Amino acid sequence: MDKYKILIVDDDPNVRKVLGDTLTLKGYETFAAKDGTEALSVLKQDSFNLVLTDLGLPNISGLEVLHRVKADYPLLEVIILTGNATLYSAIESTNKGAFSYLQKPYDMDQLLLHIKHAIEKQQAEVQILQHSVELKKINSELKALYEVSLIISRTIDLNKLFSEIVDAFSIIEVFSFVQKSMIFLIDKNRTHLVALGLSKAETGSCDKLAVGDCLCGLAAKNGEIIVSKNCGNDIRHKKKSHWPAPHGHIIVPLKSINKVEGVLCLFTHPDIGPDEHILNLLLTIGNQLGIAIENLKLYEEAKSFSLHDPLTGLANRRLLQIQLEKSFEGAKRYEKPLSIIMLDIDYFKKYNDTYGHVEGDRLLVAIANILLKELRSPDYIFRYGGEEFLIMLPEIELKNANIVAERLRKTVASKLTVTISLGVSSCRQSMQTKEDLINNADTALYQAKQNGRNRVEINIQQEERQK
Repeated sequence: MDKYKILIVDDDPNVRKVLGDTLTLKGYETFAAKDGTEALSVLKQDSFNLVLTDLGLPNISGLEVLHRVKADYPLLEVIILTGNATLYSAIESTNKGAFSYLQKPYDMDQLLLHIKHAIEKQQAEVQILQHSVELKKINSELKALYEVSLIISRTIDLNKLFSEIVDAFSIIEVFSFVQKSMIFLIDKNRTHLVALGLSKAETGSCDKLAVGDCLCGLAAKNGEIIVSKNCGNDIRHKKKSHWPAPHGHIIVPLKSINKVEGVLCLFTHPDIGPDEHILNLLLTIGNQLGIAIENLKLYEEAKSFSLHDPLTGLANRRLLQIQLEKSFEGAKRYEKPLSIIMLDIDYFKKYNDTYGHVEGDRLLVAIANILLKELRSPDYIFRYGGEEFLIMLPEIELKNANIVAERLRKTVASKLTVTISLGVSSCRQSMQTKEDLINNADTALYQAKQNGRNRVEINIQQEERQK
């Protein structure tokens, strides 16, 4: 059997040599290119199974190489290897069709696993095309892959992805045997229904299955496609839906590199046995969706990390600007109350100097935990910076916000060895910007500090207006 061919594109000769030697020892046939231009030229001269490319190439960028490769050689898989990973380049690489995206220095065993799965995917797609003898069928299958790839590439929202995939299976020609569909994600050894093409009542007891239970649970456990031509007679089908008509099932595992992320459950007409081409196509789509789910989860984690303080877990100032903009405009438009509390730990610098920065960090976490416990779920808590916190209280007027602030002050004083000072402000129709609301609270906090600390102050101008 011929060796699988891999093209390594990197401007660093040491990287090219180490990768080439390692992959050669693993049984692959390797070729190297020092830049994008040379890589595209080499691809015209021979056929390859996989391209490994850096992003920072000297003439044509790695992203452009990826774009041209996927445009000219749709079956050729590309893995991005980069020492300058960014959220933007990761999203762009995924959108342009990269199989995966690894940051240097990478773990060689992990890279080898990615290479193995990439070539398996590429070989599966090649096999589908090689075994297809009818042009219409080939076009239908490619169109289905394209439709799914298009859905994956145009959304970075998991819920939207699931909804559009369910809708797509009802209209893609090659899947005309599909009546309805559902998508489950796997979490803590159970399936969780996230998208359905039938009513909630028709799903029956399908949600929250243990992995290994019923057809969906078996596909999740084994990572293999399951076909049940008539599930009414299938002893594996233990949890019945309330779908009234006789039907079969095709359960497709949604596999990422290392695990099954979920399953796609297709309701089919009874006694339908899809041929090998369709099953391979579904497996390919399942792999595409599995990797997309993994990538979108990573994106959500990165987005969440960028909007939250890593020490306390509270929202940070970036998220404050987003949320306060919405709340401030809503309060003014609908004339609803909105209050702000700014608080500061008294003598925090002295505490840090006395007990050290580790204890200072623990104190910040302890304050954050008290705020989370004492406040309502509709309230927003932000770490504003340093030892300052900001609390946003929707639907709370100034007087009640003052009561909340006083309760927080007493709770901190009773549970910790430090005290806090707090400033309170509320939204007024005369305010022009959200910054006015924050500045008023900040002014009140300054007054609390000036008046002896361990106290609550209301913005003087607002207090006078309320009298």
